[in-house]
Amino acid sequence: MQGTFYGIGVGPGDCDLLTLKAVKALAQADIIAVPESSREAGSTAYDIARPHLKDDVEILSLEFPMIRDVAQREQFRRNNAHRVAEQLNQGKHVAFLTLGDPMLYSTYLYLLEYLKQDGVEPVSIPGIYSFNAISNMLNLPLVKGDENMAIVCAIDEENWQTYQSFNTLVLMKVSAYAPLLYKLLSETSGWDFSMVTNAGKPSEVVSFDFNDLKDGVHYFSTVILKKRG
Repeated sequence: MQGTFYGIGVGPGDCDLLTLKAVKALAQADIIAVPESSREAGSTAYDIARPHLKDDVEILSLEFPMIRDVAQREQFRRNNAHRVAEQLNQGKHVAFLTLGDPMLYSTYLYLLEYLKQDGVEPVSIPGIYSFNAISNMLNLPLVKGDENMAIVCAIDEENWQTYQSFNTLVLMKVSAYAPLLYKLLSETSGWDFSMVTNAGKPSEVVSFDFNDLKDGVHYFSTVILKKRG
């Protein structure tokens, strides 16, 4: 009998923000699959989930290197899917941990496509987005009434003009373009700035000053821009 493969969103950092469904799935998991990368996102996800894991749970480290060669990246993903499938075929339940939600900018998505090709039907369990946690922590409404919002993972001079039509901008992966965002905000008025680094962790830092972008920011930083008025 084949085991179940779970893709579990563990949220941004606070272990109390896992859903009940996620906690129940973690209690069933024989193996925790943890993505490894230079960003250490995998170990962070594991630390968040740790209080909810069985004492004898096994760890399966999966390598997702940040390399430019597309063929090599795909080979790593195929190999990872094969390693997971091997465990499932032994009847073991495997849970893949991902920060935030499995369906938003997640490493899990690169594994999902190959497992589905092998006939595996994953159980994907939602997690709380970093910007959900941040907006609630700050009592900052994301949108209300007929306002609109954009979720952005990259900006440049050209698309920045397009984003001016939105009431709210959620800027993820902001460490990759923090100095440019600082420059754009220096040249643009009308935005209220909020940034949280390491949301939900003891090392959490909150900033309302876009000047903190100038010299770069930590990888786990999320910015919310609200248009004034």
